[in-house]
Amino acid sequence: MTAGGSRGPRERLTDIVAAVARIKKAEQQLVTAESTGDDPSVQVAFDAVLYNLVVIGEAVNALPADLTHGRPGVPWRDVVDMRNFLSHEYFRVSASLVRRTIDEPLDQLRTVCECLLVELG
Repeated sequence: MTAGGSRGPRERLTDIVAAVARIKKAEQQLVTAESTGDDPSVQVAFDAVLYNLVVIGEAVNALPADLTHGRPGVPWRDVVDMRNFLSHEYFRVSASLVRRTIDEPLDQLRTVCECLLVELG
C-alpha cells in the first residue's frame, strides 16, 4: 500500500481483474438460477454483478491518467460513467444493459489490465 492508506495503480488493476473474475462467476450462477426459475438466486447473482461493476468503475476512476492515456482504445470514461449510473441511477438499471457490459467489454478490460500489471512489473 502507498502512504496514507490509498491504493496504488498495481492494487487498483488487481482489484479490476479480481472483480471481473467475480462477475464471471456470478454470471454463471445467474444463468443457472434463470434456467431453474430460482428468482431469489437470480437477484442475488445480479446484485453481485452490479456491485463488482461499481468496484471496477471506482478502481478505474482512481487510475493515474498517464497509465490510462497509454491505452486510448479502452473506454475508460465509459467504465467510470457506468459506475456512476449504477450508483446514482440504480432505479433505472436494466438487465439488458448489464448483460451487454459483462461479456466482451469486460473480457477486453481484464486483458488490458493484466497487460498493464505485467508492464508495471
